[in-house]
Amino acid sequence: AMIAMALACSPALLVADEPTTALDVTTQLQILDLLARLKDEYRMAVILITHDLGVVAEIADRVLVMYAGQCVEYGRTRDVFHNPRHPYTAGLLAAMPSPDRPRVARLSSIRGAPPGLTAERPPGCAFAPRCDYAFDRCGEMPDLDARQVPPDHLGRCWLPGEENPWGLDPARNAGTPA
Repeated sequence: AMIAMALACSPALLVADEPTTALDVTTQLQILDLLARLKDEYRMAVILITHDLGVVAEIADRVLVMYAGQCVEYGRTRDVFHNPRHPYTAGLLAAMPSPDRPRVARLSSIRGAPPGLTAERPPGCAFAPRCDYAFDRCGEMPDLDARQVPPDHLGRCWLPGEENPWGLDPARNAGTPA
C-alpha cells in the first residue's frame, strides 16, 4: 500500500529507507526485485538508504557513504568497493563477511565508538577520532576530491593519493560489481 501511494503521482524519484531491514532473505529479494522493476517501468531514480553493503553491491549503480552525517565517499559502486578513498569506507568493506574467508576467521572491526547523535563533532573529519590514519590536517574538512581516475569517484580524505591506500584486498570483494 505504501509503495502504491508513493507511485500514485508518477514520481521521478523514489526514496526507499531501509526497505529490507528485519526481513528474511526471500522477502528481501522480492522487495529488491520490485524496486528494480519499478525503477525500469516508471523510468525513475531510486535512492536506497541502507546499512547493508551486500544489498548495495547487488543493486546500486552508485554509492554515497556517510559517517556521522558527513558524506565521506561517492562514486560508482564497483569503484568504491574495489578502491575505497576514505578509511571509513575501507573499514566497512573489511568488516563484510566474504565467502572466501574461512568460517573461523574474525571479521575486522573499526576501533572506538561512533559519536552520539547529540554529541558535538570535532572540527574537520568526523571519523578522525576513530581513524588509524588521522593526522593534524584532519582537523580541517577536505572537499570531496577527485584526485585519481575516475574523476567521478570522490573521497573526503587528505591521504589517498595512491591506488588502494588502505591495503584492502580487491579480490576479497569479488562478489561486488565488476
